[in-house]
Amino acid sequence: MDVEPEVWHRTLNITLHGYFYLTREAIPLMLAGGAGSIVTTSSDAVFRGDAAHVSYAVAKAGVTALTRHIASRWGKNGPRCNSVAPGLTMSEVAVEHGNKAWRERYLAAAPTPRVGHPGDIASLIVFLLSDEARYVNGQTLSANGGYIMR
Repeated sequence: MDVEPEVWHRTLNITLHGYFYLTREAIPLMLAGGAGSIVTTSSDAVFRGDAAHVSYAVAKAGVTALTRHIASRWGKNGPRCNSVAPGLTMSEVAVEHGNKAWRERYLAAAPTPRVGHPGDIASLIVFLLSDEARYVNGQTLSANGGYIMR
């Protein structure tokens, strides 16, 4: 009820629509080559609910649905599509603007001794893009230190 329509539209335009336009261009090229891999980024907010960031959670749920659609629609023709849902990751922005109390709450709740680092997420994405993941399609994999298990 409190979300401004401008925020709602901007979030969906950036977070969801960008993937729509990108995959719309990439899939024909992958079909022509008979293979390919797309990795999107989702969020654990899709699975746990988020009382404060509805636009973001809805957009990421849309990314998850788009990922599954691409996998089910085009997978037999070669292209695969999977998604990564990162947990708390200490990117440069998170280090600079992060909330220490929130980080401590995360670590208290997660069965891991540390928060994520960009390399943790990058390694999972590299795997999903590789031929070693050729039997993985339509999945959303969480990289969150066990903060959310499903």
